[in-house]
Amino acid sequence: MGAETWLYILLAALALICAYLLARHVQLKKDILKLSATAREMRAGNFNLRYRLRTTRADTLALGGELNNLTDSFQAAMDRARFLEEDRKRMVSNISHDLRTPLTALLGYIEALRWDGTLSGEEREDFLRIAAEKGAGLQRLLQEFFELARLEEESAEDVRLEAVDLAELARAALLGFYPEFTETGIAPVVSIPEGPVFARGNPDYIRRVLDNLVSNALRYGRDGQMIGVEVYHEGDHAVVEVWDNGKGISPEDLPYIFERLYTAEASRGGALRGSGLGLTIARNLAEKQGGRIFAESAPGEKTVFSFRLPA
Repeated sequence: MGAETWLYILLAALALICAYLLARHVQLKKDILKLSATAREMRAGNFNLRYRLRTTRADTLALGGELNNLTDSFQAAMDRARFLEEDRKRMVSNISHDLRTPLTALLGYIEALRWDGTLSGEEREDFLRIAAEKGAGLQRLLQEFFELARLEEESAEDVRLEAVDLAELARAALLGFYPEFTETGIAPVVSIPEGPVFARGNPDYIRRVLDNLVSNALRYGRDGQMIGVEVYHEGDHAVVEVWDNGKGISPEDLPYIFERLYTAEASRGGALRGSGLGLTIARNLAEKQGGRIFAESAPGEKTVFSFRLPA
């Protein structure tokens, strides 16, 4: 084979290589243009699009995959921001309502005391008592707002944890509600071991959770005339259950009862309507200790709140 033949072969090989490189360049340019077009549409607000490329280039496919992951994360952040904004608006509306209603009633009684000269001494005493109760309710509500704001700012790393006896804390919590149990005529059903049930937590936080759950059971479960508290170990957790046989919580309300300012009014009775912050605070306190809080309810039969901490 002569030199001229080898030259033709070499030129043909170079032509094939150039054609191949040119085709790869054209394909890469198309891929980049497609990525750019998709990015422009996303920037315009169409976040349902994803980067889809028909190419055999592993690096280009990897780039498209990473861009899709970035888009997924951005969309999740946008959804979260939208949810938080709606939650903030709902919270402000509920706070305004919860503050305005008792404040209006309080001002009404004060105005009556100032200007209504026909009130008897007994009526004036009643009005003063009601005004004091409304004022105390407002104070409690504001304290809960500030407590929740403080907890949401606090990091879990800032919480001091130690070995605590849940059995002893549960007995102390029940003893603190002795006047309320006596007033309602309810004898609590207690299932607490004589020995310790140790957990890792913060004593002050645990007392606050227990007080909230027992108070909640007294508020909403008194119709059933039966309230119970049980403490036990389950696997690697220590558990406190507070239950009642009151009206219960409907299946529609149950998923939301730990949300801020959700009151489940239809299920638990408008006359007993609370601020909707107590259970949110309890959940926050539980999670700050590495624990969880759950609720189960069969309306009219039994409602159970379970507070779990690492043993």
